[in-house]
Amino acid sequence: MARKNTAADATNAEAKPVFEDLLAEAEVLAEKMEEGGLSLDESIQAYEKGVANLRLCADLLRTAEEKVQVLLEKNGAFRLEELDARADDSDDDEADEEDGY
Repeated sequence: MARKNTAADATNAEAKPVFEDLLAEAEVLAEKMEEGGLSLDESIQAYEKGVANLRLCADLLRTAEEKVQVLLEKNGAFRLEELDARADDSDDDEADEEDGY
């Protein structure tokens, strides 16, 4: 049975920041400031909002990077590794290549 969207679902979706929306809003704010039609107070508010959006974007990217997992095949078996662990393995592979292994 299909689940109906509720008001709670809409509220949860609105409460969670979306990277693309935050970035688009920061771009719009930057364009408005570049046009020069804003008062000093409006420019400061737009700048503060844009910086806040970009900081949230950076946090969202950092969180996404922490969640990235790479699927590897080793000896016919698949396993998941965190992105950092994969980067460490590639460093070892390069060292092995230099040593002729």
